[in-house]
Amino acid sequence: MGGRSTGKFTEADSLGIFDGNVVDVPALKAPGFIKVDTTDSRPFPDISSCKAISVNAKATTHFAGFRLSLGNAHAPGGKFFAYGYKAQFQPSVGKFGTVDIPIESFTDFWDDATGNPVKTCQDDKIYCPDAKTLQNLGTISVWAEGVAGKVHLEIKSISATGCDGADFYA
Repeated sequence: MGGRSTGKFTEADSLGIFDGNVVDVPALKAPGFIKVDTTDSRPFPDISSCKAISVNAKATTHFAGFRLSLGNAHAPGGKFFAYGYKAQFQPSVGKFGTVDIPIESFTDFWDDATGNPVKTCQDDKIYCPDAKTLQNLGTISVWAEGVAGKVHLEIKSISATGCDGADFYA
């Protein structure tokens, strides 16, 4: 976790519940982060034909620092602690809704202090999710980062959508 930020992830009623508090890192005088990772000993499905990642979730309050990351890639010239392709998302508040995050919205060149993109997939395709990662994500992470505040996110599902053939659910 980032500095003094605290968080936990629990499961209840078929939901993943991400709770915590993102606070300033004293040395940086900027908000830290909390995150939850998922990994599996079995390979993730190949999502290289998919157009987006969909997150079905709800937050209890507006929090502007939610991010989703995929895999463990590291951008050429990337920040020291910045691994994985990351994109910001904003869940519904108060009721479940689905947020579609286009694959092209993910970048592996992001600032490890803020979580904000340094260079995007639109800036240069070298920062887009690569075939190796899309063929087996290896890990998916949900972050609350770069914005101070209380976090409560209930996640019903994370899925790859717009795929040739069937969509895939995590």
